[in-house]
Amino acid sequence: MSQAPAPTHRPLEGLTVLEIGGGAAAAHCARMLVDAGAQVTRSAWVETEALQGVVREDTAWDLDYAQYLHAGKAVSQATGSELAQMSHDFDLVIIGEHSSAPAGLAPAQVQAPSQVQAQAQSQQSMLRPRIAQIELSWFGRRGGPWQHWEGSDLVVQALSGMPHMVGPADGPPTFTGDRQATLIGGVTAYIAACAAVLQARTQPKTGMRHLEVSILEANMVLAEMHMHFFERDGLPMQRCGLNRFSPNSPVGVYPCKDGWVGITITTPDQWRALCKALPLPEQAADAGLVTRELRFARQDEVEAALVKVLATRSATEWGAVGREHRVPIVVVPDASGILDHPVFKARQSLARLHLEGREVQVPRTPLALQASPMADQLHTQPVQPRAGSASAHRTPLQGADSVTAQTGAAQAARASVSMQTRAALRPAAPDAGPLHGLKVVDFTMGWAGPLAARLLADLGATVLKIEAARYPDWWRGVNWTPEYIRDKGYENAKTFCGLNRGKQGVSLDLTRDEGQALALELIRGADVVIENQASGVMAKLGLAESVVRQNNPRAVMVSMSAFGTGNAWSDTRAYGSTLEQGAGVPCFTGRPQDPPTMAHLAYGDPIGGLFGCAAALTALIHRQASGAGQYANVSMVEAMLQFTTPSLLSYQRNAASTLRWSNRHPVHAPHGIFAAQGEDQWLAVSVQSDAAFESLSHVLGRTDWLADVGLQTAAGRRARAENLEAAIAAWAIAQPAGAAAERLQHAGVAAAPLLKAEALPDLPHFSDTGFYIDLVREVSGPQRQLGVAIVQDAERLGHRTPAPLLGEHSQGVLSAHAGVDAQRFEQLLATGVVSYAPTPSRNLVAPGAAAPS
Repeated sequence: MSQAPAPTHRPLEGLTVLEIGGGAAAAHCARMLVDAGAQVTRSAWVETEALQGVVREDTAWDLDYAQYLHAGKAVSQATGSELAQMSHDFDLVIIGEHSSAPAGLAPAQVQAPSQVQAQAQSQQSMLRPRIAQIELSWFGRRGGPWQHWEGSDLVVQALSGMPHMVGPADGPPTFTGDRQATLIGGVTAYIAACAAVLQARTQPKTGMRHLEVSILEANMVLAEMHMHFFERDGLPMQRCGLNRFSPNSPVGVYPCKDGWVGITITTPDQWRALCKALPLPEQAADAGLVTRELRFARQDEVEAALVKVLATRSATEWGAVGREHRVPIVVVPDASGILDHPVFKARQSLARLHLEGREVQVPRTPLALQASPMADQLHTQPVQPRAGSASAHRTPLQGADSVTAQTGAAQAARASVSMQTRAALRPAAPDAGPLHGLKVVDFTMGWAGPLAARLLADLGATVLKIEAARYPDWWRGVNWTPEYIRDKGYENAKTFCGLNRGKQGVSLDLTRDEGQALALELIRGADVVIENQASGVMAKLGLAESVVRQNNPRAVMVSMSAFGTGNAWSDTRAYGSTLEQGAGVPCFTGRPQDPPTMAHLAYGDPIGGLFGCAAALTALIHRQASGAGQYANVSMVEAMLQFTTPSLLSYQRNAASTLRWSNRHPVHAPHGIFAAQGEDQWLAVSVQSDAAFESLSHVLGRTDWLADVGLQTAAGRRARAENLEAAIAAWAIAQPAGAAAERLQHAGVAAAPLLKAEALPDLPHFSDTGFYIDLVREVSGPQRQLGVAIVQDAERLGHRTPAPLLGEHSQGVLSAHAGVDAQRFEQLLATGVVSYAPTPSRNLVAPGAAAPS
């Protein structure tokens, strides 16, 4: 790796941003903008909204996290029309999901629809930032049955199907945790903001842009894999128990002599390596354990053997064994382990936050740009309420009363504003998108890297996907058999198709000098080079970062690996599960009596993909100012580490604090997932305010609760959570989950049915909002895909061409971008440098041994 240039300035210095509260997703978007160097000023349309959704109650959990979110931001007391006028002096306006002013409008009073519309249009014309406004909402502003629902992390997780696969087999499914859905919404909004800045500076005649981001749609990246598994197999996805995900085995978190390790074994090669590393000679010789499907059928036996051996050494020792044998084994750190992690220290993965006279550590924004790094120190300042305001008596940070329920008339007025002022959704033109004109050379495979590159394609970039016949994208197949190749199973891989739409496919054998030379020709004209290969692979292929920089100093190169490159753990083999395990997230999920609990089969992949895309866009903005490209040394474990922030803050305030909440919540009560009518049917309920609890009491017929002084506050309800949950459970079991959620939402209580993967391709809400992308592809046929959660000027962004067949665009791309004429191309085909059919040299199994996936 070449020496990084000395830091000059942060990539977004000079960018000015107005954050209009409230909402944690918007605040997190603005938090990332601050860390990248932007000047952010926060305010609200009305003062009492300033911290809604950020400080929900005066608890240490919320107050510390709010200080983190708002560190480094200036505060303005402007409201209403003066705030709209002030927006003219900013480059970007970020509108929070708890703002009462959809599309940047001043809050509407209860008026006749015509008066509301007139006021809305008047205020909208006043909101004119120089580049773009980015508006967040829980469920989008373009119709659909959920548009006006109350949102929460739990509700979004339930509607995305996230908890269904997690937890005990007999239930209840497991809540992933607080602030995770909003963080994903915030990162997606940051991507939208960066894309708008790039477009404004490369296409200056475009004028101000209006971008919308739905938090629910942003979270659907977590659901793609399971949705496509159901499409492939036609089998409902099952919850198989703690840290068990069919048909994979072993995948989980296991106790050692000291601490915990995460293990993920997928391919026959990896199973053989694991058996050698531990060692497990008896299991290595067992032909009935060769594939993951066979091992899953004998999972109790497999895991018992693992645990027996793992008990002989510490987690740290086993992590070293995993790296030595190139097996995905990783230490699963708790809060103390995260704060004292050797690689996190070496990489400066944690930033210092000055909080109430003490210094704490929090995960640093994980973009890892070498020439223009993110902030490593975050400075907070007291947030003072306006004199005489209703909030002046509260803690200075709060600055706002708790969220109160709106009257039905007010909700109707708001609905009228949001529906009447939205232009009809238009499909994006083939060349639409803020990144139009940029070229990306994509060496990624699997989920995380291809997702990052697909997002760039969805935003308008030209993406050239490089594969080799000997080493195709591994999501085309794991267990290669002659039958699988003969029947073109690699072109029917639904997950591959979903993650590679909008790209042009190029086949190059990069183990050959001529293949490497052609790859460098493509790189010389690229704006972005992105890869997520195992450590050292790109260097072996002659495409190390130093070589890329030598051939194209203006290129942004993004490397996405588990722990980043250039450190003692860089050679850790990893899957998306390894990233979640390595970040310690399972230590804060699930029931306290259970082992650390994974929340997803491959949580780290989509999260790593989002941050990889964000890193590329941020580096491109820096290039606009400096003229030079740079290296983004992204650690996808650090991307997952962002989810631990609230727990780390709580631990550093009080090491004995509760860090595993099961389905309860550190602030809201009651809160949980309850069995509904029917087999494996569940209802998620999150009571987020005193008013919502009053509404819940009426729905359940428990008006006696209203006279109980001990239940009039969230703290009182948390103390009696068990009794409240029992009452909800008794009511829910007789209700269809969907009908119960609608009834609760109508009353102002955040609730949702817990959806399953098989329901996700046919949701009326996503049909109404234009979120689905329906494509037809040669060989694999029609497929419904989930779109990108960004609408720009009433156009739903997202590429509309299907994933390429292996090498499908090789001739056209090499002709246009590398000067390869027809005669030379025929020679490349004849010598195997280019190929249209796979000849895999890895993960081979005997014919008929297992069904490939």
